[in-house]
Amino acid sequence: MPPRALPTWPGNRGKGMSSIQINNVTKRFGDFTAVRDLSIDIEEGEFVALLGPSGCGKTTTMNMIAGLEEPSEGEILFDGKDLSSLRIQDRNIGFVFQNYAIFTHLSVFKNLSYGLEVKKVPKPEIERRVQAMADRMSISHRLDQPASSLSVNEMQKLAIGRSAIVEPRIFLLDEPLSNLDAGFRAYMRAELKVLQHEFGQTMIYVTHDQIEAMSLADKIAIIDQGKLMQYGAPLDIYNDPQNRFVANFVGSPRMNLVDGELREERGALHLMLHGGAEIPLSGKVRADFTRDGSVHGGSFGVRPQDIYFGDKRGSNDIAMHGKVEVLERVGPKRLAYLQVQDTLFLAFDDLDRLRVGDEVPFYLPSDKSLAFDMKTGRRLGGA
Repeated sequence: MPPRALPTWPGNRGKGMSSIQINNVTKRFGDFTAVRDLSIDIEEGEFVALLGPSGCGKTTTMNMIAGLEEPSEGEILFDGKDLSSLRIQDRNIGFVFQNYAIFTHLSVFKNLSYGLEVKKVPKPEIERRVQAMADRMSISHRLDQPASSLSVNEMQKLAIGRSAIVEPRIFLLDEPLSNLDAGFRAYMRAELKVLQHEFGQTMIYVTHDQIEAMSLADKIAIIDQGKLMQYGAPLDIYNDPQNRFVANFVGSPRMNLVDGELREERGALHLMLHGGAEIPLSGKVRADFTRDGSVHGGSFGVRPQDIYFGDKRGSNDIAMHGKVEVLERVGPKRLAYLQVQDTLFLAFDDLDRLRVGDEVPFYLPSDKSLAFDMKTGRRLGGA
């Protein structure tokens, strides 16, 4: 279901937008460090996703931006100014939470008008904005009904509308779509992008879902165990992961990442996999592994869509041979699970020619394969 055409918003597009600078921020709770020396620059009007597994520190980071938590070290600046002394209610920040946080005993109209009434907006302006927001959220037919009567999907629309209607300088969303069904999540992702473009606000979106982050964000900050692993545009992160964690976390289906020991014999370099197989390294990926002479254990990465069957395309591409264990339909394509001794590789069977049990040759493109230090996880070589 594509997002509908929306009427012009009657408020002030981009009013009060803010840039945000997170400078060397650390947050401790007793002996536990939730966020470690985090630095991120968010430009005015950007949509930034904080992405990572549960407990990685992304919600704590958002809470510090909101003023719900104070940094133990470092500073957070809005348009270059420290607002730590400013009360939360005076920071003009909008929130949308996973659990909606709406007033279920009030009508839909009163939920939408609440923030405007607090700001003492004139009644005719309140009515105009509430009607416009209800129209764009497709809940105008529910305005006089109690919020408790709404469906789960409608409640999330109301929660987003209630926060957006006051035109906050910063919009914070903490996993707002996780309770929705899959089809409606996809619809709301598109809707959020339309709303962000229309309102022009700086948005920070917390999620553990890399598909959400990739489809929504202008930039993604990937966090693990309180540390920033990489920050950049979605495609830059996808195509050029700077460490093993990012390579493994971003991408669907996941990247093939296999570990082994580097071994050189008679001028040939092999990665001896822990499952017993080996990868004869050549071309760019060989150069990446050997650039740092101190690396002895490595992780080899290649995305499933880059592995190919048939004739060899590049002189340095790496020839492998495996058995088709499973074929899984993924939309119009099939994903093949290729067993090479005790190691599995995932690859797309674009032509639907493979059969379970087939013994098949396949190729790993050297220029699209990635090398990582197995001990530290850092990327070797790079683009």
